[in-house]
Amino acid sequence: MKSSGGEIRCIREVLAYADKANPWLKVYFDDVQFPDGRSGRYNRIVESDGRPGVAVLPIMGDQIGLVHQFRYPVGSYLWEIPRGFGDADDPERDARRELLEETGLTGGTMIALGRVHPNTGILASAVSLYAAVIAGNTTGGGPQDGEIAEFRWFPREEVLAEVGDGSLTDAFTIAAVVRAQHRELL
Repeated sequence: MKSSGGEIRCIREVLAYADKANPWLKVYFDDVQFPDGRSGRYNRIVESDGRPGVAVLPIMGDQIGLVHQFRYPVGSYLWEIPRGFGDADDPERDARRELLEETGLTGGTMIALGRVHPNTGILASAVSLYAAVIAGNTTGGGPQDGEIAEFRWFPREEVLAEVGDGSLTDAFTIAAVVRAQHRELL
């Protein structure tokens, strides 16, 4: 797709929040100039010093693996794919680490599904999506990180139906499922 121009230019970067006890988040209130010359302010949140996060869609045959986790910001448990902040310069290594921490699964073939920007209106972040194609005889020891309540395999058709009817609401899960389906991995 072609850009239509008209970029917003940062005049002054203003760090509004940073805390050594919370290295995963910085909040900026930047002074900007709009394409028509007006000045204004844009707020943005930078996660993990701008390193891409990762999200992994576990696939085993005709099943999709999801984790059940309480998400404090929305106040409820959600079924979603394993995900986390990027720690290394290698997103695939981060994806393998998250897969192990949240499901206990190791190995499998990692297939890059591209990046997504979760909320371009406020978040200055990207997340690298992966599919982890797991051999049928592989079982995980379950969640390893203490944050995940449960890991479970679901029939592909059930997950696809829940993406379609809006029951499954996690944006990373939806994006990974759609991209995996487009690549005929599902």
